[in-house]
Order: sequence, then C-alpha cells, then structure tokens
Amino acid sequence: MQPPIHRMRQWMAALGLLVFLFPAVVAARCDSSADCLHLIEAAQKDTRTITASFTQSKQLTLLEEPLVSTGRFVFKRPDRILWAIDKPQPTSVIVNGSEVSVPDLPESERRALAAAPMVQMLRELGGVFTGAMGQVQEAFEVDARQEGPAIDVKLVPRRAADKKLFRTIEVQFVGPDLLVKEIRLEDGLGDRLRVTFDHVRRNADVADSTFEASVSR
Repeated sequence: MQPPIHRMRQWMAALGLLVFLFPAVVAARCDSSADCLHLIEAAQKDTRTITASFTQSKQLTLLEEPLVSTGRFVFKRPDRILWAIDKPQPTSVIVNGSEVSVPDLPESERRALAAAPMVQMLRELGGVFTGAMGQVQEAFEVDARQEGPAIDVKLVPRRAADKKLFRTIEVQFVGPDLLVKEIRLEDGLGDRLRVTFDHVRRNADVADSTFEASVSR
C-alpha cells in the first residue's frame, strides 16, 4: 500500500484534472492565444452537464511501469464534479462547490485534503466551465494555440504554493466540435499524469444524486 503522502499527491493530481473536462462547440480557427481562449470562453455558455469515460496513466519517478486506471467523469453546472475510478481499485472524488469529498479515504486524510491549496485552485479553475477565463488567468499563465485540428492549452501556476502541486497542465481539444481528448499534467515532484477521454457527452441528463457519496460508484 502506498504511504498516505503519495496517495494524497495522486488525489491532488486527479483533482487538478477534473476542472478541464468540457467540450466546445465551435469549429472556427484561432490565430492567437487570446482568440483561442475566446472560443473556449464562448463555448461554455450552453454547457449544463458533461459525462465521459477516461483512462489515466501515471508515471512515477520511482517506478518503471506507469500506474493505469480507468473510470468515469461527470460534471453538472455550476460546480458539481464526480471523478470515479472503477479499475483497478474503485474509489471516487466528489467536488461540490468549495467542498471536496473522498469517501474512501480515512478521516485524517479527508481533512488534510479539504485544507489543501487544491480547494482554492479548483475554485479558480472553475472559471473554465463558466466562461470566466479572466479568473483562470489570474491564477495561471495561460497559452492557447491551434495545432492542426486541435487547440492546445497550457497552464502554469502563478503562486508558489500551487507550483508545489503542479508544474504544468496541458489540455488538448480535437475535432470540429473541439471535444477534449487528452490532458497531460506534471506535478511538483516531476511525476506525470496522462488522461485520455472517450465517449464525451454534453448536456446529458444528470441527477443530483450522482454527487452523493453513498451512490458515487
């Protein structure tokens, strides 16, 4: 079993990913970072819910082989998120506004997570979902550019405390609808996390009970 500190870092990395899973519905090109961000910002006005499956691969500096897991993601406007790992070991993270819940963690680790800088970070990154890109740019240096049919967004934390958690977060949107396909994250220890999304659906019906800890899996 991994030490608690390593488990906490894995959950922080996973939480950092949650806020980026959203599809855009604009097929236009962008010639500058500002234009690309404007397309993303404009696309969020009609987003009510997002559902998807994911495969995440975490490459730890101390391990030769990556840790691979699969699961599902659910977002409901304005600020509800479920990140549920199904395999190899079922567990989940639930975000409801400023509250972060990890039902499968011991109480001491849940309290530590709730007090971590990640909670404030999630509030700021929530601007991606609501179209408040100015809020995101206050917390991150943001660079967005078009690469063929994709738009790549790179975020670097501005605050020293956040840099201890993440060095960079990169998000790739592909296809004519600019659906999110991949997220790449490097944490403060140099460990890397890569998440690939499939079966992304926008504005499917999602019950509020999806975000209750007792039925999260």
